[in-house]
Amino acid sequence: MREPLWDVEGLSEFLGKPPSWVYDNHIRENIPSYRIGQQLRFSPAEIREWMERNCRLCA
Repeated sequence: MREPLWDVEGLSEFLGKPPSWVYDNHIRENIPSYRIGQQLRFSPAEIREWMERNCRLCA
């Protein structure tokens, strides 16, 4: 079963960043996102993969 998509609030809670950071950085940081109408949505699985690929403190 797939997880529901996160909105900006959901992603900001997961990342521990304010929603304004998500809006300001989703393109610059290449955060995988979908635009549904005027709203951004994020796949939790894709966000976890993105974090693993972009981890600055990993091995």
